Amino acid sequence: MNAQLGSRGTGQAGQPTWWASMAVRSASVPLPSEYRWRYRQEFLAELSGMTPAQQLHHATGVLSRVWTLRMALSEPARLTRKEATMAKPWLCRIGRHRWQRLRNPEGGWYHECRGCGKQRRSPGANPNTFGSP
Repeated sequence: MNAQLGSRGTGQAGQPTWWASMAVRSASVPLPSEYRWRYRQEFLAELSGMTPAQQLHHATGVLSRVWTLRMALSEPARLTRKEATMAKPWLCRIGRHRWQRLRNPEGGWYHECRGCGKQRRSPGANPNTFGSP
């Protein structure tokens, strides 16, 4: 598909509209200075070839996620911790684990969630043994 075909205002793909360009340009402002130019160019390039409706959708998506991108660029360790939390299955995040009963090498029993791996001691188990080593 050739991105140069089409005209503005007709719902056809073509050059980015002025308001979509302005929105994604302003989205790059909160980013750290060493990344700002690169992401501004990427955001603008992604608009080419989209219809005005697609540009609106894309621009609002970029604007809504720019603070997460800023955090990922400036504090990558903080985002990694958050990603680990979000990687857990939904039911585990709300406390609805799917427990399976397992035996540890010392002979004690424990429960482990099939989804996230969280462990808990079986009722009546020896308090000195817990889970796997």
